[in-house]
Amino acid sequence: MRLLLYILPVALLVAYSQLMVKWRSSQIVMPSTGQDWPERLLGYFSDPFIVSAYAAALFSALLWLVVVTRIPLSVGFPVYIGSAFLLVMAGSVLILGEQLNLAKLLAAGLILVGIVIMSQQQ
Repeated sequence: MRLLLYILPVALLVAYSQLMVKWRSSQIVMPSTGQDWPERLLGYFSDPFIVSAYAAALFSALLWLVVVTRIPLSVGFPVYIGSAFLLVMAGSVLILGEQLNLAKLLAAGLILVGIVIMSQQQ
């Protein structure tokens, strides 16, 4: 349980970051007037949601530094990746309206089983 308490905030920040970048980058319509990359990047980085997503990603990286000093990497990293995957998948369905199918549900179930097994190691 302590393992999940360490990892869940990091996974939540990463999931937020990924979901916001996907959501906003698909919402921001750039004029197709041959706009070059610097102008396109300026458009993305002037969006407050994208800026908050990258701030969350930076904060999650700093928080991860604290987490890895307290738990074994061989246990923490798989649980972190699995948790982030599940959160992004759930957010993709709930926030972005992506489709959920049997294969995704089966994969999520297997990942959840792996998280539970790895959590017992700590």
